[in-house]
Amino acid sequence: MYRRLAELVSRRWPVVIVLWLAAAAGVRFAAPRWDDVTRDGDLAYLPAETPSARGEKLLREAFPNHRSKSQIVLVCERADGPLSSNDLSVLLDLSKRLATAEDEGLPVVDVWSPWTEVIGKKLVSHDRQAALIVLLIRNEFMAVDNIRVLKRLQELLVLEREAAEFPAGLRLEVSGSAAIGGDMLTAAQESIANTETATIVLVVLILLLVYRAPALIAIPMITIGVAIVVSLGLVAALTEHCRLPRMQLIGGAPAVEWLDFRVFKTTKIFVVVILFGCGTDFCLFLIARFKEELLRGVERGQAVTNALAHVGEALVGSAMTTILGLGTMLFADFGKYRNSGPAIAICLAVTLAACLTLAPALMRAMSRFVFWPFAPTAKPVSPGTDDETGRESRLWHRISRGILARPGSILVVSLLVMAPLAYRGWNVSVTYDLLEELPADRASVVGTNLLKRHFPAGDMAPITVLVEQPGADFEGREGTKQIANLTKLLYNTSGVESVRSLTEPLGDRPGAIRLAKLAVLRHPRTKALYLAQSPELAGQVTRFDVISHYDPFSVQAIELVDRIDDRLQQLTEDETSPWHGANFTYTGTTAGIRDLRAVTLSDQALIQRLVVIAVLGVLIVILRRPLICAYLIVTVLFSYLVTIGVTELVFSSLYEPFTGLDWKVPIFLFVILTAVGEDYNIFLVTRVLEEQRRRGLLEGLRVAVVRTGGIITSCGVIMAGTFISMTFGSLRGILELGFALSLGVLLDTLVVRPVLVPAFLAVLYQWRQLAPQPVLEPPDREWVGGS
Repeated sequence: MYRRLAELVSRRWPVVIVLWLAAAAGVRFAAPRWDDVTRDGDLAYLPAETPSARGEKLLREAFPNHRSKSQIVLVCERADGPLSSNDLSVLLDLSKRLATAEDEGLPVVDVWSPWTEVIGKKLVSHDRQAALIVLLIRNEFMAVDNIRVLKRLQELLVLEREAAEFPAGLRLEVSGSAAIGGDMLTAAQESIANTETATIVLVVLILLLVYRAPALIAIPMITIGVAIVVSLGLVAALTEHCRLPRMQLIGGAPAVEWLDFRVFKTTKIFVVVILFGCGTDFCLFLIARFKEELLRGVERGQAVTNALAHVGEALVGSAMTTILGLGTMLFADFGKYRNSGPAIAICLAVTLAACLTLAPALMRAMSRFVFWPFAPTAKPVSPGTDDETGRESRLWHRISRGILARPGSILVVSLLVMAPLAYRGWNVSVTYDLLEELPADRASVVGTNLLKRHFPAGDMAPITVLVEQPGADFEGREGTKQIANLTKLLYNTSGVESVRSLTEPLGDRPGAIRLAKLAVLRHPRTKALYLAQSPELAGQVTRFDVISHYDPFSVQAIELVDRIDDRLQQLTEDETSPWHGANFTYTGTTAGIRDLRAVTLSDQALIQRLVVIAVLGVLIVILRRPLICAYLIVTVLFSYLVTIGVTELVFSSLYEPFTGLDWKVPIFLFVILTAVGEDYNIFLVTRVLEEQRRRGLLEGLRVAVVRTGGIITSCGVIMAGTFISMTFGSLRGILELGFALSLGVLLDTLVVRPVLVPAFLAVLYQWRQLAPQPVLEPPDREWVGGS
């Protein structure tokens, strides 16, 4: 099959080039722009059955006037003393101006200030040195539109600070979940731009340093550039016209759930680095085999055909490990996983097609100049001598002979040296704290740190507890008593700063009696805030706003929701409790992060199993050696554990405090490293099997290691270079992932493939645990030459 394809491409290379260029131009013209169809957000893509999603649904139904999903908090501080009357006058004018912000296109549904009835007093700090203005935002905290909202708000604040009447010494900073989300998305945009530029520059520089041939650089760069244009346009078009099937079990029987296909801004980072890394590798393996054919004295056109015919299966197999590995993410419950994996897989499939057709067509077109100015020169040597592989570096001769001399010792020592790092990687800690991802000089980080000086961290995003009890009458005397008792129970939970409810709207200690509190209890706003306003649920739903001691994104805040949930579930299961049968749900940033953590951990366990099964299946189909395939899987899993263990060790020493790696690192590192790591194993083992048919088991292994050593190492360095470009971004999670992927690829390239795999194969062959040695074919006449 691959030879027929090779012959077709070699004969019709002008047509192939024209068709690809036409496809790129057509997609560029017809497909929507990537930025116009990309979405973002995390909590918006949680499954509908999660507690926070159910809580949001109940909140919309019970409180139809409550339309906010996140907040922007303006923090005003005077460091040298209490806020002056002039300061407060400026804040009052600012809050009035922001109340009309929706007229300027900002999605503000309400503004709370120190002058807002019922809750205003809680927006001034106890030391009276700080005050808050809270903007309730219609957007989810990670909505893409928050980039624009935050930018516009900061422009307004700059004008405010530069006004002549703005008091000297008054600080005005921004915080809140929507501000943090906006900064996160802005940093993601910067990371995409930096990654694209750095990837191209690094790949070109590495290719120049390694090969010093301009045309050789042009072939992969043109191929990948066309593939990126076509694949991104295709994926963008699919978002408007495609629904993906996803298998799930319903009532014990398999069923198909149809899902809308979506793409996200940060997906482009993975598309760029994976396509440049894998695409360059594919092209270089093809070019390396083309060079071998030329060195044997084969005519240039035929050399292109032979090269594609020989490596086509290996290219497809290595690509399929990554494509299927990423494709398994379709089975995830978390929407961003479920869409991002297949999107990257589609882009890689297009790149594979380009490498199998466009790249050899370009090689055919530039065949005389591919290696210029160092054109390979063929010269014959006597077959059967050691000089048959003399064109490869002496280093790989020494490595291959050393491994064959003591394979068992090398294998055991290598595993023992890396075992402590693998053990550390078995249980790494992760964090869902978005603030830790952002640089310290980001506006939302500065504002949040300022807020924490004067207010509980949980003021930024309270934990909202919603209670639905059919048949209840929370407006009556008994219902009010129930609410008061539950307020006291929540208040006494470890980690709770205060609780605001129908009976304690100011968040005071339960039981405290003040005149101000009595006035607030009778205020209509209190009832509107804490009792259901829809006729269908009137008297049956109430809410509690829990202010925690902790940052809303922290693990401690998530654990607080767990403690609250445990206590409330005990009440609903207790037949003697007035809350028996009540339905408790949770909303807010922390509740969403809690569900995100649970869903992604579950998805990670599922996807890891599916990736291993998919990659193992591809290996068995290609190599047809189950024992060897199982060992290859074990090597990349071991490499993953070592990599993530080292990554945690490095970043825990760089950052203080360090609460863990970003939550996205383990899952993406596992999928990409497991799939991409097998590429080099496939290239090596397929060459081993090819050489063994002519040379025997051990000699074939040795020659394969020598002949693939240089090219696989070059490809590994290039792949690591593309991943290291991710560290040029400003998001710490992307930086951690870029470092980990680069380290993992280098580990696979420099340790797993040249040491662990050949040593294991040598042990097997020496112990004769494989099938009987095949009948040797007569060796072909070999030609060698130098560059």
